[in-house]
Amino acid sequence: MRHLLRLFILLTFITTACSTPASPLATPQPATVTSTPPTDSQPSNEPSAYITFVINVHDWTHPSESADTLLRLVDLFEKYGVRGDFYFTAEVSRKYVEERPDVIERLKNSNMTISYHVRPPHLLYAGFDSRLDEGGSSIAAQQDAALYQTLLEYETYALDLETGDLDRSRSGGYTYVAQVFGRKPVVAPAPTSSARVKDAAQRVYASLGAQMTLLYHEAGTDPNQPFEYVDGLLVRPSDFGATRVTSINGSDNFWWNYMGKPGAEQYNPTSMLQSQLVEWESHNYGRAPFITAIVHENNFYRGGAEGWTAIYGSAVGYHYYAMENGKKTDPLPPPYDLSAPDLSRPRSAEEQAAVWAVYEELVAYAASNLRVVTSEDIVVMAKR
Repeated sequence: MRHLLRLFILLTFITTACSTPASPLATPQPATVTSTPPTDSQPSNEPSAYITFVINVHDWTHPSESADTLLRLVDLFEKYGVRGDFYFTAEVSRKYVEERPDVIERLKNSNMTISYHVRPPHLLYAGFDSRLDEGGSSIAAQQDAALYQTLLEYETYALDLETGDLDRSRSGGYTYVAQVFGRKPVVAPAPTSSARVKDAAQRVYASLGAQMTLLYHEAGTDPNQPFEYVDGLLVRPSDFGATRVTSINGSDNFWWNYMGKPGAEQYNPTSMLQSQLVEWESHNYGRAPFITAIVHENNFYRGGAEGWTAIYGSAVGYHYYAMENGKKTDPLPPPYDLSAPDLSRPRSAEEQAAVWAVYEELVAYAASNLRVVTSEDIVVMAKR
């Protein structure tokens, strides 16, 4: 009996051992899937702010310096993996075509954004919008259809810089800039002081392919509704800027005019931007702000008045310019003296280096901490 019990236990052990596969050949069991709920420490797709680097290009009086500056700016933006929004006049574009086609090709082969704007003596420019047209009547007094046609022609044919009239033998205006760069400029402002003329101009630009206009430069966006349309064009949103300081002495002080000078740190645009971001957050608007950082290509290499100030007699009588030692003047009547003395001054090598260093600091900070966008990106955002 004892032998039978031992035999039963041995058979049971053998059966159990044979029915359990060795671990290397074990059938894998399905893994247990667990999901980790998002936490505040995980990164968010929502940026803290959107910033646009606007470069207003207009210095046809110094085309070589202007062209070299643009090439350096494109290199700078590409270095940090961001895009710039370049606003061209037809006149400076023509200078590049004639004297610096390398700049045109560099921009065409980049992913920079192309936009458009006007300068004297274009009749949409504030101070020049009341001048008489060829028919002898004020443009603002024309009937709607005639006004629209006049403005369309100024965006189709070349502007005679000496008379302010049209040269119908050559392409000009918005149409010309689109032809030069092979794409339709995204933004087309109408800086006239007449609401009626502005309305007609915006309709003209929309018909030509523009997608955005300006009603303000650095501040003016509704915190509750950043996207606004007029005449079929998106208004460029901007909650605040990183261009000028008013907190130093109460006046508009453009940071580039103080670089390389005592107290320059007070005008540092990166510090200005950081302070404004803190201020924005304190309001709890519930959205990321739109920021506009404006610079003009000549700010890097010249100071004082614009190169064409003495020609047209209008230095700071418009929106957002300021001179270091300049004086406001009223627009001069045509014909314009294209050989008038240049009232701008070249910046020293030290000044130029300081301006470039501070601008690169701003671009680097934005590339690392904010979302850099151009008008093209904002148009897509507004449509979502």
